[in-house]
Amino acid sequence: MLIPDVAGEASGEWAELRSACTESIRELGIPVFNIFDKSTTPAVGAADLVVIVGGDSETRSFEPSGEYGSLLANGICWEYGWEGAGEPQPLPLSLTLGYWLMLTSKVKGMIIANVAFEAIAFNASPRECFLLGQELAGRADRVAMLVMGEGSTCMTVTERTRHADRAQRCDAEVTRALAHADSDALARLDPRRLRMTATGRAAWQVLAGAAIGHSFQGRLHTDSTTRNEGYFVASWTRHPDAPRPAPGH
Repeated sequence: MLIPDVAGEASGEWAELRSACTESIRELGIPVFNIFDKSTTPAVGAADLVVIVGGDSETRSFEPSGEYGSLLANGICWEYGWEGAGEPQPLPLSLTLGYWLMLTSKVKGMIIANVAFEAIAFNASPRECFLLGQELAGRADRVAMLVMGEGSTCMTVTERTRHADRAQRCDAEVTRALAHADSDALARLDPRRLRMTATGRAAWQVLAGAAIGHSFQGRLHTDSTTRNEGYFVASWTRHPDAPRPAPGH
């Protein structure tokens, strides 16, 4: 519903959440080159690598030169992006949305950082998630991560009504961890307890693996107490005195 072409007449109802996503992504430090005035934004502190991480049925990497966003597998006739030189391959739902958000939220111009797409299995163990996060964080000096994870909104309407307290506790726990950039809290998320209430658990623990051992400042752009109940958007930024400062989400 964040995508206006898909939401149709209901698009306006999601403007607040869409704006929060745009605000957070512009804090990633994605370097964009403007061909008209030959300038680069941001001029300093830009990321060398942007990694989009999201949940899927299996853990796998996608070839950046051939990826494109698609909702056909979800029964919606919508595609985004273009086929490059690599083997064309549609991205899963989480990465499709992250890709669309990144390209529509950045300032106008051409991204000049490397971009990677990494799917993590919904049922991946915390150790698998941590190891992937650490590996991703070590790929470049300045790594920005756009992490797509779903909380209790993955539950059916009936389940959310029947288990409202459990859904609220799940969202509140994740919201606190994101707001305070608490990687330890994300690392402690129990896969068994969140299996039916948060499909984003694995993606968040990839973020925890990338962040552990470093100090971040968290900022919440929106959370489950807003009009769009069950959705949260946050930014994590490395403290200036950290050895390799880099924005991360």
